[in-house]
Amino acid sequence: MEKLVIELTNQKAYRLLKELEELNLIKMIKTPSTNLSSLRKKVQDKMSDSQIDEQLQKLREEWQRDI
Repeated sequence: MEKLVIELTNQKAYRLLKELEELNLIKMIKTPSTNLSSLRKKVQDKMSDSQIDEQLQKLREEWQRDI
């Protein structure tokens, strides 16, 4: 059988698909979102420990400034 990826734009569509599944006409298989995984593949350089510490320090300073 063919596998299709469908983006639902309306909650009614989901209910219709569930009904088709209950009639054994289709089988719905949920797959995890791949957005984060695809972003991870695009990252070229990993941050060093010092870069992470630097970024955390900047974020902490911003939090303190906003208080």
